[in-house]
Amino acid sequence: MIIREVGIISCGIPIIFESHKETRKENVNLVLNSGLLSSILSFAEITISPIEYFQSNRFTVVFRKDWILIQKTLKPFIVYVVIDNEKNVDKYIKKRVLPLLKKIMKKFKAKYNEKDFSQIEDFRKSLSKILNINIKTLDEKFVSLI
Repeated sequence: MIIREVGIISCGIPIIFESHKETRKENVNLVLNSGLLSSILSFAEITISPIEYFQSNRFTVVFRKDWILIQKTLKPFIVYVVIDNEKNVDKYIKKRVLPLLKKIMKKFKAKYNEKDFSQIEDFRKSLSKILNINIKTLDEKFVSLI
């Protein structure tokens, strides 16, 4: 199973976004993408609640929603992953992806509930360990090439 994107969105704003494979050739506005994903998920929750994922012909978007205190106000946040569609994708989602998203949410909430997101780079490293993938900043990628 190939992970295309992993992200955390709060109030339509991307907090963390990592793309692991080229899914698009052109540059993408992350704020517009996050807003679109947030609105689609909100619509889906209202009309088809409960929903954990949706599929297109090529990809499946799996997500979990929770609430976090930001400046003394409860705000929603969404952790999502975009994966390729393959055989038995439903079984894979239930056994592997949803538990991973739950683990990401738990760690994110423990670290940032009632705190600011100024040290978000530290969480990228935690995300890398949780997903068992190599997420690097541009500087880290450059250093690894040398």
